[in-house]
Amino acid sequence: MMAGKTLQVLLLISLKFVYSTVDPPRDLTITDPGHLGNLEIRWSPSQEQVRMKEQGQCLVLYELHYYDSYSSSWTSIRTTQTLFRAQFNLAREVKVRVYTVISGACAGGGTAKSKNYTEVVQKPDMTGIDGLQDFSCLYYYMEHLVCSWKRSSKMPLKAQGALYYWHKEMAHAKECPHYFITGGFRNGCNFSGTDLPAFSDINLCVNSSSDHSIKPLYSMLQIQNIVKPKPPEQVRVEEGADRQLIVHWDSPAGRIPQHCLLWQVQARREGQEGAHTLIPSTETAVMFALPDNETSCLRVRCMLNKYCAKTGVWSDWSPSVCYPEKPCPASLPSQDMFPKYTAITIIMGLVLALCMWTLIRLRLLKQVKKREASLITLFDKSSAKIIPVVQHI
Repeated sequence: MMAGKTLQVLLLISLKFVYSTVDPPRDLTITDPGHLGNLEIRWSPSQEQVRMKEQGQCLVLYELHYYDSYSSSWTSIRTTQTLFRAQFNLAREVKVRVYTVISGACAGGGTAKSKNYTEVVQKPDMTGIDGLQDFSCLYYYMEHLVCSWKRSSKMPLKAQGALYYWHKEMAHAKECPHYFITGGFRNGCNFSGTDLPAFSDINLCVNSSSDHSIKPLYSMLQIQNIVKPKPPEQVRVEEGADRQLIVHWDSPAGRIPQHCLLWQVQARREGQEGAHTLIPSTETAVMFALPDNETSCLRVRCMLNKYCAKTGVWSDWSPSVCYPEKPCPASLPSQDMFPKYTAITIIMGLVLALCMWTLIRLRLLKQVKKREASLITLFDKSSAKIIPVVQHI
């Protein structure tokens, strides 16, 4: 019994000794090849690790830890290589640590990791002004990617934004193929006609052409996670058995497979402002109880489900369909027509008033002319009857 405990203690001491003598890698470097955040991490084994490999005494691995600033978490991997590429947001700190892990006879038949690690921390360049803001992208209908940004009040008047992108199938970064321009300034990029891979990281950067120091915006995305579908088509409502209301609709046309779509129906009862019910569905139809003596108005939207994308973006709502429909009185125009009739009535009234005013004006002018003509005639007759009187002295 005592011999067994002594053996366990000796084994623990041996492993602790091995753990404390494993050296971490050396010469850790981080290189930016110009891929907008996809950096190369390199390191070198210690001399002891090289000797272990040459003599075949044990397997040497490296445990890499790097801080993923996009997800705000640490990521860990083990590899036999001394080179690894990882994604970083260059607007934030880049943190990398590497340990040595050995296994086999040199580790007493087990596995041991270096107590210390080699670390590199690179701080971002914080100089410059925040001239660019509100950068976002959407992959409309799984057909074309559109990214947009805004100019802040600090942006120099003559400065233009420029977008660059890169993914693993590209040798180097490229500039936006088609810019959106508003008021003489670039505020977006349209990638229509550009082949972009799904389920692959795409790095994006928006910077400025200004001579002033402008902080660039960095982003990393996968296009299947930002798909915005078209709204559902042909929404139909009918009454089923047992006072059930059935809503049908068609999948939007386009490249998105129907099995990738998740649906949501919004039901709102007339007269209840702001109150509504949201009904999720994986099929293109839902059924729910028909309310008594009330009109229900419904609309439908969709997004990619979790089996086709990690995240999704809701489509716009379809036009609302109400049940039962309210018939319009035959003697009255529809509500939408009232503004038209009102406008026509006002215009006709103005025209009629103008005509009446013109007619009255003409009549007054004629009367004035007749009076003037009568006065002239009377004056001529009076002048003819005057006899000159000569006074004799």
